[in-house]
Amino acid sequence: DLAIGLRVSLESAEQVKLSLSSEKKKDEEESDMIDISEMGATDTKKVSKKTLTEGIIRPRLNEIFTMVRIELEKAGIANRVPSGVVITGGGAETVGSVDCAKRMLSLPVRIGKPRGVSGLIDDIITPSFATPVGLILYGASVGAPVPPQGFGKNIKFPSMGFAGKIIDSIKNLLP
Repeated sequence: DLAIGLRVSLESAEQVKLSLSSEKKKDEEESDMIDISEMGATDTKKVSKKTLTEGIIRPRLNEIFTMVRIELEKAGIANRVPSGVVITGGGAETVGSVDCAKRMLSLPVRIGKPRGVSGLIDDIITPSFATPVGLILYGASVGAPVPPQGFGKNIKFPSMGFAGKIIDSIKNLLP
């Protein structure tokens, strides 16, 4: 949506999104404008942060969390999760995601991060890696049960970059 709205490449749009999210964390309000030319855009443009967050990002988050609410209602568990929702993945750090989820789901919401692990670099102890780290810890805690025939290391996943290494690590846990 940012790429379309700003008429920039997907890579530039991702940099804008990450910049907005990281600036929110730092709580810096140096300027209400963001210069997208510094993020790989070919045009020299300054765009209001409010326009980006309220005009582009928030409507998409509203749509996503509305779909989540509908799925929770279909499953009959919308009112049976009093402890709330945990958001993981890179999108969890998107500016306004927690507030939007609270509003759209009418439930408590928090961002999930890996805990109780040591020896990992700071880049891995983020919401982006909460699910893979959790799956690895869970697999290690329950042991390696014998899988049904036809299931195991022969499963082919597209491997690429760091995500491929995580998938390979999980596959190595399988007998």
